[in-house]
Amino acid sequence: MMNSSQVGVVLTPEERLARRRLILRDAVSLLTLFLITVVLFILTWLLHRSFTDHEALLGQRWKARGVAALHAGNPRAAIESLRSALAYVPSRDTEVDLATALAEAGRTQEAFAYFNTLRESAPGDGMINLQLARLAAKQGNEQLAILRYQSALDGTWEGNGYERRREVRLEMAGYLITRHQDDKARAQLLIAASNASTDDAAAQTRIAGMLEQAQDLSDALNIYRAVANLHSAPLTALEGAGRAAFNLGMYRVAVAYLSREFASPGAASLPAQAKGADQNMLDTANRVLLLDPADDLPARVRAERTLTDRNLARARLTACAASPSASPKLAPLVTRWNQLPQKMSLYQLEQQPDLNQTILQLVYDTEKLTAQICGAPTGDNAVLLRIAQNPGAVEQE
Repeated sequence: MMNSSQVGVVLTPEERLARRRLILRDAVSLLTLFLITVVLFILTWLLHRSFTDHEALLGQRWKARGVAALHAGNPRAAIESLRSALAYVPSRDTEVDLATALAEAGRTQEAFAYFNTLRESAPGDGMINLQLARLAAKQGNEQLAILRYQSALDGTWEGNGYERRREVRLEMAGYLITRHQDDKARAQLLIAASNASTDDAAAQTRIAGMLEQAQDLSDALNIYRAVANLHSAPLTALEGAGRAAFNLGMYRVAVAYLSREFASPGAASLPAQAKGADQNMLDTANRVLLLDPADDLPARVRAERTLTDRNLARARLTACAASPSASPKLAPLVTRWNQLPQKMSLYQLEQQPDLNQTILQLVYDTEKLTAQICGAPTGDNAVLLRIAQNPGAVEQE
């Protein structure tokens, strides 16, 4: 006999139909739930995307406002806008802009802390190191400022790294000049000059001007002259060469470049004050060359100039010695004058070069000592004092 459990359950047609309907209903329910889930996911994603896009848009708008305010010289407004931008979209670029705005607003401590934090994640960033150098300079921390300037020079830069590094080097040199570290400034400026193209007149002229500030007139003159020799020499190079040569006592060179300056078509556009100063230098330099008894002059002309200079210096000594307080200090000089022949002819000076040189040395010593005791001379005595300060440079070319 068969066990009852082995007997298959026979469903009636109505039961089979009911079972199929139940399965179909459950499948529809599951599909519906799945579709609802998909729809909710899509809606959620779309809402999130919309919110994210809106945040990004707001961040961009606030950043644009902040950058515009920064460029317009309104760092206070820039700070608020950039902070709002960061609240919507955190960004390293925006953080750098915010730190820059803090620095320009005079909030040095905040800016310094901000840039230091940024530097921790990018110690080789040239711009961040430059900003830290500027802030250290404002705080009077000279050692740190120079260290960060050097880090900026060695760091990485976006865009034209060569030009950016040159600007950093020149800024560093300018800072060193303000700190009276002229030797270090000159070293940086000479590196900049060697790296810059010889055809880059603007850069070379700028470097020469800074070398003048660093009391390196000789190198400044060399650079000015190199630029002045270009096909289209800028007026600033001619003016700079004339000024540097004048201050070096190289009056023949000064006359050459100052004359070229005034012969240039652009001379008419010079500011009146600068033009007047340059004209005074040119007039003085020309007068120096008229009084200077240069070695390459004919013997008669040299003797004539020596006698003229002798008379000028002697008159200056007489006037200075008239002061009771000055007379004792000038006594040794008066003794030297009394040792010279009271009368001498041009022929005598032509035939006796040693006497000629002795007189000139006494003239130069007289002009220098009387200037110390009786104050700065005027007129041709002031011109003779210029010659006395560096006789060998007057005729250099």
